Amino acid sequence: MKKEEDYYDSVEQEIQALLRLQRLDAEKCNIVQIHAAFFDRGYFCFVFEYLDKSLFDYMAENDFRPLPLNAIKSVVQQLAIALQSLKSVGVTHRDIKLDNIMLVDHEKQPFRVKLIDFGIATVASTIPQGSVIQALCSMSPEVLLGLPLTEAVDMWSLGCLAAKLHLGISLFDGDNEYDMMRSIVELLGQPPNRMLDAGINTKQFFKKYMCAGNRSWKLKVSVKCHGTTGCHFLDSLDDILSDIPTKDSENLGLGPFVDMLKKMLDLDPATRITPAQLLHHGFLTNTEVGTTSEELEVTASQENGQTLQSQCENRQPNQESQLKTGQKRNRDSNDDLPRLQAA
Repeated sequence: MKKEEDYYDSVEQEIQALLRLQRLDAEKCNIVQIHAAFFDRGYFCFVFEYLDKSLFDYMAENDFRPLPLNAIKSVVQQLAIALQSLKSVGVTHRDIKLDNIMLVDHEKQPFRVKLIDFGIATVASTIPQGSVIQALCSMSPEVLLGLPLTEAVDMWSLGCLAAKLHLGISLFDGDNEYDMMRSIVELLGQPPNRMLDAGINTKQFFKKYMCAGNRSWKLKVSVKCHGTTGCHFLDSLDDILSDIPTKDSENLGLGPFVDMLKKMLDLDPATRITPAQLLHHGFLTNTEVGTTSEELEVTASQENGQTLQSQCENRQPNQESQLKTGQKRNRDSNDDLPRLQAA
């Protein structure tokens, strides 16, 4: 990333996110470990741990064939731990997608993954209303409508990712934001009126009309609409139970999987499942595949009064943070770049 005025603020934002992540144990929390940050010949540079390949590359190498449910359980469980860890330090990733999920060492540790790329990560409350974030195919209703955002946007993206791992194609797809909203409405229904009333972008997708004396919202019809976006062979998520071929041994897991998807893809971010709740969902708990019982101790535990933050924190309280807050001073020197020395 070049060291120019246009890029400096975004680099500072990433560094601030990385500073927060230093409070966590990267291994237990399934996030990438950063080793160094420095400035060299016009570029900001970050040095991260060496990982294998992204889930996107893995899926592409296998012609996007659907993954077995056991593999999806493992991936979702690890990422739920990662999202709960981020929440514990006040960070929202904002760009959960296959490209940003890295296999650690697939040959030795099948489907052991870590979350990477915190370039646009930030505190959710600081995201300006109406900001366009997330990849188009995993853009949440609240982002499309221009509502205030919370960390629930990451759960929506994770739900889209889980569906794609099972289907081999994107659950929602299209060439523009209208296509995305239309495919969401066709599969999941229309967002609640209170969300539509509050969205600053609602009128791009919906229009108001009178119904039984009350004004309500209705999705606009586009002349460019050809009905080919997303999983157009699905009328609802329940169709996954009958329309998607699976091995007989996996049939018992499909019901909990679909139930999990419904909760992750709740149109209302206020009632969408949280990472802590997801870790206790039946799809993840009714199996021995995925993170071990020791790793599951990273989840919030009401029984023993522990929190994920205390379990996932880097337990070296005497070690000074190796990243320093950057200052905009001499732009011709490395001194203005927050650094992380090799551990």
